[in-house]
Amino acid sequence: MIEWVATPQSSNIRRVGYDDDTQDLTVEFAGGSYVYSGVSKQTAADLAADSSPGSYFARHVKNRYPTRKL
Repeated sequence: MIEWVATPQSSNIRRVGYDDDTQDLTVEFAGGSYVYSGVSKQTAADLAADSSPGSYFARHVKNRYPTRKL
């Protein structure tokens, strides 16, 4: 089951969701949603809690995990 967290401090990332069972991180952007596979729970939590989720995403998630568009 995906647990969603809103990221109001981000202008581009609306919310993030994480599924413990599949280790899938779902990121809902202003322009669409993507699933990143094999992401650790800690990385997902750090993304959701960061003061700049967009920057954290660019440094630690983008282009590092298998990705699919929803």
